[in-house]
Amino acid sequence: MRRLNQIFANFSEEFLINSTDLDPGGYYCDPFHSYLKLLHTYYIPIIIAVGFVGNFLSCVVFLSTHLKMRSSSYYLAALAIADFGFLCVVLVVHCSFNNVFEIYNSDGWCQFFVYLSSVCASLSVWLIVAFTVERFIAVQYPLQRPHICTVSRAKTVVISLTAVAMLSQLYLFWIAGVINNHDGKHPECEMKPAYFEFMKVINFVDTMATLIVPFVLIVTMNTMIARNLFLFRRRLQASSIDEYLDTDTDKTELQHSNVQSGCSNRRQGSQQSHVSQKSNPSRSSKKYNNNQLERCPCIHIKMSARNIASTRSQQNITKMLLLISSVFIALNFPSYVTRLSVYFVFTLQQKNPPETLYCIQQFAMLLYYTNFSINFLLYAMCGVTFRRCLWQLLRNNLKRLASTPFHNK
Repeated sequence: MRRLNQIFANFSEEFLINSTDLDPGGYYCDPFHSYLKLLHTYYIPIIIAVGFVGNFLSCVVFLSTHLKMRSSSYYLAALAIADFGFLCVVLVVHCSFNNVFEIYNSDGWCQFFVYLSSVCASLSVWLIVAFTVERFIAVQYPLQRPHICTVSRAKTVVISLTAVAMLSQLYLFWIAGVINNHDGKHPECEMKPAYFEFMKVINFVDTMATLIVPFVLIVTMNTMIARNLFLFRRRLQASSIDEYLDTDTDKTELQHSNVQSGCSNRRQGSQQSHVSQKSNPSRSSKKYNNNQLERCPCIHIKMSARNIASTRSQQNITKMLLLISSVFIALNFPSYVTRLSVYFVFTLQQKNPPETLYCIQQFAMLLYYTNFSINFLLYAMCGVTFRRCLWQLLRNNLKRLASTPFHNK
């Protein structure tokens, strides 16, 4: 499909159909045609390979290590599966374009891959919205977090979002099809012309459901989460200073008390002290109670430090998920803007957009594809616990593989 007013008839699948369209019969994107061709030749296979390995490892780490005790891990594991599925369709389209194997432009496979790409793309968006909502609740309402942000609830949300995504995209089996181009020799998987007017309505609903509403929700909640993180850091610094001063004051008082008691004990013999404790047990109990009271500030400090450590752990999780959703917005924003401009400026008025906009869309799609393969790198760079679990998982598997031949013998 060469016309951009039809490219945006549906978000993910029409983008996918046209993303590798560097056919000389189409637009050349001069003077960027050579750069685009180079990027499509080398960059897309790289992000596919990185995405396959990264999403597979991410899913295994989140579901087979102690990270599975966290509710957020199930959102991220489902996100890895959705991204993996979308990259599978990208691989099929890329291989079809480069004549490696041709199944995409055949009837049946065309509808299936269009449906799969749309389900994975929409599910990926709403999974990011889901764990952003969870982190917002954990930061904004920390007392309710243990009751709301549970593993069972996360599983229910993931299953519900998957069911809604699969059911809402079933219409694509009727909309998409193999269409012969002008020469009649090269069939292409495209939208059927008979449904073009119907797709205008679907496109508006799809734009609201997978673009505007998720974008507004993610940006709004991320802003509030970042604000709460900033306020938490300020409170933590202030509490650390106060706690240090309180601890220093307690140490000074204890040292002063010990000096006085030491001077008093020097005047008394050890035998007199032993006799007095036996003859007056109440004084011994008072001394015991005083020792307990002296230990209370230390116990309070330890409990406070434990709570701060737990809170810091939650804040680290929040920071990582905040980064993931922010990168998602950054990589999708160019394609969002291009889609909205084409839809409202050209598609509704039935005008052909300029070639420059087509070139911008091609570069924006490269960023859009990057979003489906970059999450593993974000986990590895920003998640200390994720790196430890990944290293432990790899080490255990390597040890198991190394010991297998000895067991066989």
